[in-house]
Amino acid sequence: TTDELIGFMAAFCAALSFGSYGVPMKGEAATRVDVDPLVFQSYKAFAVLLISSILIYCNNILADEENDHIIDNANYNWTFHKWSFSDFTPWAFLSAILWVPGGTAGVYAVRRAGLAISVGIWSCVIVIISFIWGVLIFGEKQKSGALGAVKAVSVLCIGLCGIAYFSSSEPESEKKVDSRLKKVIDETTPLSSSGGDDTTSEGEDQVSLDLESFPHCGQPPHSHQTLHFHLPPLISKRTIHVPKYHLGLFFAFLNGLLAATIMIPLHYAPQHSTQGIGYSMSFGIAAMIVVVFAWLLRWMVCALQCRSVVKGYQSLPSFHFKDMLRPGMLAGLLYSIGNLSGIVSIQKLGNFMGYSLNQSSMIVSGLWGIFYYKEIPGFKNILGFISSSVIVFV
Repeated sequence: TTDELIGFMAAFCAALSFGSYGVPMKGEAATRVDVDPLVFQSYKAFAVLLISSILIYCNNILADEENDHIIDNANYNWTFHKWSFSDFTPWAFLSAILWVPGGTAGVYAVRRAGLAISVGIWSCVIVIISFIWGVLIFGEKQKSGALGAVKAVSVLCIGLCGIAYFSSSEPESEKKVDSRLKKVIDETTPLSSSGGDDTTSEGEDQVSLDLESFPHCGQPPHSHQTLHFHLPPLISKRTIHVPKYHLGLFFAFLNGLLAATIMIPLHYAPQHSTQGIGYSMSFGIAAMIVVVFAWLLRWMVCALQCRSVVKGYQSLPSFHFKDMLRPGMLAGLLYSIGNLSGIVSIQKLGNFMGYSLNQSSMIVSGLWGIFYYKEIPGFKNILGFISSSVIVFV
């Protein structure tokens, strides 16, 4: 049908956009300044709001012109819905509350674990969660029935798991990493406190940069750095050592859990607020508000740690406007296109089918990882990735 064709085209567009919006996260500018995940997420949120505002403005102009045409031609079918603030739905806040922390975790995952493996992990999680929401909870009817949906999601997960596996594999020659790259480098974060001996020299910082998979560097994407989490003395004097790569994988999984639920409020929002690009505009406004509250919360945490409001503000990460404005806005633009296309695909195909097809984005991100970031070294891994991609498409 026409609706299904529109849904499949929207899903294809969403896959291209979602598979590419993570590229600027690992770009040269983001790596050079070691951009904070929440900073990058803030750029994305602002870009989503900006793009949605522009689209709504154009939509309202077309709606006015079409409305005038309807008056002159009674047989004309009205298709544009003029959006106003009365169409804003509070359900968008739930989507934003899930998206902001999930997107921040996704930025960290891409920066520390790699683009291909991160997108692979959260795509697998999203497919499974979407199946639970769409088929089991919402009771969306599939042409092949419930059993056919189970078989489809199983085959899809096999392909996605294969893509994730071959995206993370290292050839034997790459496993012999120089001993100097295996140095444990401490990093001070709002979650970890620095001890007296936990300082690094400028030279060690340079070594850490070599581990972050610069574009075309040919290095595997795995980060050999380690985070040290110092537990409060009242609980334990132990220090927990967590490799950044493993933490990146966990954050990719967390992003998948949250991202799979982002579009669920779309089912409960009033119909007039989801027509056209209405929900995208509501989402952009809500996302920007949630980002502001996230920064206020982080400021409070830093102020408590520093025992000073001023010092807490000074300890917040820089936005690096000169370096990060362009890649941050580009990532937000690509995400906005994917988000809008994803909304259309879900409305036309249902939550399970629409959102699951959107996760073909991991194929796109894998191609970026192979040809641009060199994250998948070795002919065997590349062949396995391509084979798994064929399974996903079948």
